[in-house]
Amino acid sequence: MRIVVIVRQTPDTEAKIKVASSGNTIDPEGIKWIVNPYDEFAIEEAIRIKEKLGGEVVLITMGPARCAEALRTGLAMGADSAVHVKDDSFAFTDPYAISKVLANEIKHIGEFNLILTGKKMIDEETGQIGIHVAEDLGIPHVAIVTKLEINPDQKKATCQKEIEGGQVILDVPLPALITCERGLNEPRYASLPGIMKAKKKPLKEVTLDSIDAGALGLTKEAFGLGGARLKTVAYRIPQIERRLKLIKGTKQDMVKNNEIVEASGELIKLLREDAKVI
Repeated sequence: MRIVVIVRQTPDTEAKIKVASSGNTIDPEGIKWIVNPYDEFAIEEAIRIKEKLGGEVVLITMGPARCAEALRTGLAMGADSAVHVKDDSFAFTDPYAISKVLANEIKHIGEFNLILTGKKMIDEETGQIGIHVAEDLGIPHVAIVTKLEINPDQKKATCQKEIEGGQVILDVPLPALITCERGLNEPRYASLPGIMKAKKKPLKEVTLDSIDAGALGLTKEAFGLGGARLKTVAYRIPQIERRLKLIKGTKQDMVKNNEIVEASGELIKLLREDAKVI
């Protein structure tokens, strides 16, 4: 069984984000980059299926040179090989163009049985790529899966999704694409032997020059921030303003001077007009 896992590199969830001088992107300087947490569930599930049924796990990502680190992490966890569609201009490419390129490169990988990826990218809060890839490849897809069983004899996957008040269970024929939700598994840490082995595992690089953008319905200008179909107008960091307003008077004074009603009225006004909580 061959399983392809689409991987994304994202800023660490604890990273302090700064807005770039342009105002419409983040400043990557000093950011620690990690494997998208939801993609870790996909990598772990692929490895578990391989351990149970045999086969191989192939990782694929699209992005600048730094994204190779995310692939090496997945290889250290237990994946067998990786494909890096690599160019610095890919850093801000939109999901549509990324999906077109990834679907095309997955075709070049050869026959596969299953594609796994995270339910969304935490940096852009979008879950479009997996669904786009499935549509481009003409295969069924199931999103936000919390339990997955593969039946190789019947060539089907049984998927469980959480819904309000219960679960829904779906059977889908293979090959198929599944997006993975938290709770599907607990991703393993890469062991020291795994890290050492990862350095020797195949990592293929695909450059921008080798991509026939026209055949994908794209132009070279479609890659990067300038050609994105989804435009980010501005990033703004929320400003936290802490203010304290004190309603003066002691309980004894307020009772004596019959000021409780006035103080209560002032408190209600502050809660409604300033705090806007009532």
